[in-house]
Amino acid sequence: MNSRERVLKTYNFELPDKIPLDFCADDPVYDALIEKVGVKDQLSLMEYFNIDFRWARPAWIGPELVTSDGQRTDYFGIPREGVDFGYAKERPLANMKTPKEVEEYISNKENMWPRAEYWDYDVFTAEAKTFRNEGYAVYGGQWAWFFTAACDLVGMDKFFIMMLEKPDVAYKIMEMLSDTFMESSEIMFQKAKGDIDIYFTGDDYGQQTGPLISAELWRKLVKPHAKKLFSHAKKYDLYIDQHSCGSITYILDDLIAIGLNSLEPVQVRAHDMEFKSLVDRYSRKVVLHGSIDTQKTLTFGSKEDVRDEVISRISLFKDKGGFILAPSQHFLVDIPLENILIMYETAEKFRNIED
Repeated sequence: MNSRERVLKTYNFELPDKIPLDFCADDPVYDALIEKVGVKDQLSLMEYFNIDFRWARPAWIGPELVTSDGQRTDYFGIPREGVDFGYAKERPLANMKTPKEVEEYISNKENMWPRAEYWDYDVFTAEAKTFRNEGYAVYGGQWAWFFTAACDLVGMDKFFIMMLEKPDVAYKIMEMLSDTFMESSEIMFQKAKGDIDIYFTGDDYGQQTGPLISAELWRKLVKPHAKKLFSHAKKYDLYIDQHSCGSITYILDDLIAIGLNSLEPVQVRAHDMEFKSLVDRYSRKVVLHGSIDTQKTLTFGSKEDVRDEVISRISLFKDKGGFILAPSQHFLVDIPLENILIMYETAEKFRNIED
C-alpha cells in the first residue's frame, strides 16, 4: 500500500496498513532538523520521516512583497513582524462603513490584494503531477483563511465589533476574501484535476479556553463562506481537511455537516479537545489529524513522555481508520529536536496496523 492508498483508506474510515504520518513546522525547525539528520532539503526531510502527504503550491509572481522602506509584507500589502508569518502592523479595512466601500477597495488595482493572476500555477501543476506519480496523498487549493484574514485586515477587536454592529460589512469582507481564494483554487483544481486528493484549507475558529465567537454568530456570518468553499472542492471529488487552532467542538458538527472530512491539528490542550473524548464522540464522523501535544509533551516532556503519547494515540486506532499522526500545532523552535525525532521514530515503529 503506498502513501496515497493509505491516506484514502484512512479518510474513508477503513483500516490502512499503517497509520499515516504528517509533518508541519516553522522554517527554523525545518532547517535545524535538516542539519541534524543530514538531508539536503525539506522534501528530503519528509522522506526521512516517511511522511505520507505532499503539498503542491503555486508560486507568487505578483508585486514584490515589501514596502518602499524595505519592510516585508503579506499579499495584502500589510507589513508584518514577529516569528514566521507574524502579525499585521496595519489594518487597511478598519474603517469600512458599507459593503460598497469594501468592493471599491478590492476592485481598485492600486490596492494590494492576492488576485488570482498573481500566481504561477504551472509550478503547482508540475508539483502535483510529480507527487501523484511518487504515490503520495496530495494537498491542493488556495489556503482560504477568510475569517482570520478579515481579523488582520480590520483588527481582531474591531472586526468582532463589526460583526455585531455592521454585520453586512463584515459579511462582505469575508465574502470577497473567500471569493478571491476560491477563484485561485478553481484554477488549481482545473489544472491538476486527477492529481490532487485533498483540499487543505484553514482558519482559526477557536482559542485555548473556548470559542472565538459564539456559535450563533459563526453560523450566521462565517459558515456560509466555509460551505461555499467546501462545496466548490467537492465538485472536484476532493476531500476536505480544515485547519483550526483551539477549541472548536462548538461548531465541529456544523463543519462535518457541510462536508468536512478531516480536522487538523487537534489542539488537545484546548478546552473540550481531550483526545480520547474526541475519538469517542467523532469516530467515523471526522478524521482526527494531529494531536501529538506541542504545548506540553513535546516542549517540556521527556523522550519517554513523547513515546508514550504516540503509542497511546496509535492504540486507539488499531481496529479502525480515521487518524493521522502529526503535531497538535506547528513545531516551533522551543521544542527539543530529540523529541521530534523520537516522535517519528516511535510512530514508525508502532504504526503498522497488523502488529
